[in-house]
Amino acid sequence: MQKAGKSVKQRVGLSLGLLGVLTLGVAVPSLGSAQGSTPYGLKAGKPYNGTKLKFLICCLGAGQFAQLAKLTGEGGEFNQLTGISVQWENTPYEALQQKELVEATTGSTYDAVAWVDAWGEAIKPYLVSLNDRIKTDHINLRDYPSAYVQAATDSSGNIIGMPFRGHPLVLFYRKDIFTNLRLPVPRTWQQVEATAQLIQKRMPGTVGLSAMYGVNAGQNLFNWVSMLWGNGGDILDKGGHPIFNNDKGMQATQFYIDLLRKDKVVPAAATTFGEPESSSQILQGKAAMWVGWWWYWSKFSDPKQVASSVLNNVGFSPAPGWAGGTTQNYGLVWPVGIFKNSKNQDAAWEFIKYVSNTDVQKKVASNRSDLALADNTIVTFSGMNDPKVNAANGGIPKVGGQALRSARTLPQVRSWAEIQSVLEIGINKMSTGADVKATLDGMARDVDAIQKRAGYYK
Repeated sequence: MQKAGKSVKQRVGLSLGLLGVLTLGVAVPSLGSAQGSTPYGLKAGKPYNGTKLKFLICCLGAGQFAQLAKLTGEGGEFNQLTGISVQWENTPYEALQQKELVEATTGSTYDAVAWVDAWGEAIKPYLVSLNDRIKTDHINLRDYPSAYVQAATDSSGNIIGMPFRGHPLVLFYRKDIFTNLRLPVPRTWQQVEATAQLIQKRMPGTVGLSAMYGVNAGQNLFNWVSMLWGNGGDILDKGGHPIFNNDKGMQATQFYIDLLRKDKVVPAAATTFGEPESSSQILQGKAAMWVGWWWYWSKFSDPKQVASSVLNNVGFSPAPGWAGGTTQNYGLVWPVGIFKNSKNQDAAWEFIKYVSNTDVQKKVASNRSDLALADNTIVTFSGMNDPKVNAANGGIPKVGGQALRSARTLPQVRSWAEIQSVLEIGINKMSTGADVKATLDGMARDVDAIQKRAGYYK
């Protein structure tokens, strides 16, 4: 049976080894360059002309996805350069994880697939190693956050996906409120708590902080793991055993629950909130602060999506850390890989190179011609620090890059779907009044049973 600790050490070591080898950046000429070479590191001569790829993905309402789908579809830039066209499958998000597992184990419909980081362990055995392709094409993996690379690496250290959509957590806050009350931007969760209390005292009717405690695809874990990791705790130890119910986990969880139940700086209805409901509190001008994914900046800067009092009044900073501890927030990433059962693996690699290419990503992130499709998301540090990208997006890409320097990914274990269910249900129960210590202990027992069934230990 594979030991979780050994697996993680092996994965990190081999990934770092690859990073040491694959450090040459791709020289990317512009489209139609003088020597006629194909841009973005794509193969010249259209060797896969006429190939039609099918890409298993969801959420084409996301601006970045919508733009890339157009660029890689019939008549798009990628199609013109390679002769390859890509059909993006718009599977509902809530059905995507199960569909990916079914396709990986029994299907042959799709060529490429994207997944949320923590889902990956269940499908990684069915995906192609990209090590040789990355080396051949001189792709600079050091330009990607380490959390992103780790999530795209299998237990043997093979890189089986390229990051193409990713998010750091940032603190969004009402600039006008902070200016009027002469408040500093909080750097720790404890400062967030104190600031929220002061805002509610000085501005009755304003919610200090919006958050999410409802059961909705694990979204109520995002801020919790920030507190847990910052306080020196963790979900699992190196052997895969649950440890979130130890003293550090208890302290962090109690703080998270107290924001809602004791301090009451979070809306009472947050027990049912997922990401859409919690973000709407600041979008509608009801809340002064919210910690969420950076891609929401495009919403806060769109007059059609925010209250007039909020437009041009939202500031941002890296998500808070833990007082006396560290700042370690979740860096969510969508890697994209190739199914082993695809008959078009080489063409699929051309597609992956294109959508993960820094110049393509910069073009998408800088495009604000249609605010409904504007999206500041970008996955490389060079892209996050690009002046044009930052000018188009109010400087949030650079701030996101700062946050991602210390970001982590969720546990890369094949049992994560079951573990996530236990955790998010437990968080919700505690938010509605269940005893924190007793609930954490019960959650740990459930996760222990899951890990034993999965074969991580006896």
